[in-house]
Amino acid sequence: MATHLAIAAVARTVLRLLEQQCPRDEFTGTPSFALYQSHDFGNAAINEGFSLMLYRVAVNPGRNLAPRRAADGLRRRPSLPVDLHFLLTPWAAEAERQLRLLGWAMRFLEDNAILAANELNHSLSRRELPVFEPDETVELSCDPPAIADYLGLWDKYKARWQTSITYVARMVRLDSELALPEGGLVRVRDLRVGTEQLEEST
Repeated sequence: MATHLAIAAVARTVLRLLEQQCPRDEFTGTPSFALYQSHDFGNAAINEGFSLMLYRVAVNPGRNLAPRRAADGLRRRPSLPVDLHFLLTPWAAEAERQLRLLGWAMRFLEDNAILAANELNHSLSRRELPVFEPDETVELSCDPPAIADYLGLWDKYKARWQTSITYVARMVRLDSELALPEGGLVRVRDLRVGTEQLEEST
């Protein structure tokens, strides 16, 4: 359960961990690490480094969650679970170095697939309040799309085609701050059987 900033927090955390742990000796200069938008693939925004683009967001099919009880004791509307689909691209001037970076990134994310709340909350520039509760985590998994979908993703960027890998973070829950009305406590149950009426105090 997290605030509306969770999507940005997950993306920033993945990119920050790659930047902190990447093998610097693979780069000839200072590498760049950037969150991409689609138009960035049409420009030479990065020559060496990694880019991460959120290319698809979907509401998880298991969205029928129960209302949640917040820390203040009030019932809130159910969380909205979303799946975040990322495109991770290594950039290098030489093909072999690019493939070495791709292999390193895949192994690194497999070994660090669980993102803890302290990592997620530390990554955002806007973090006046924690985005995730202390016991929350987000799990990344490699999720290659069908080949037709993958080719369609790159269709408009043929001149900048790059070997990339796709990941998904499933069931990232966006919490609501809207409270749900609660009825009063049940004091009496009225059970009618035929013409008889039984009253039972609770």
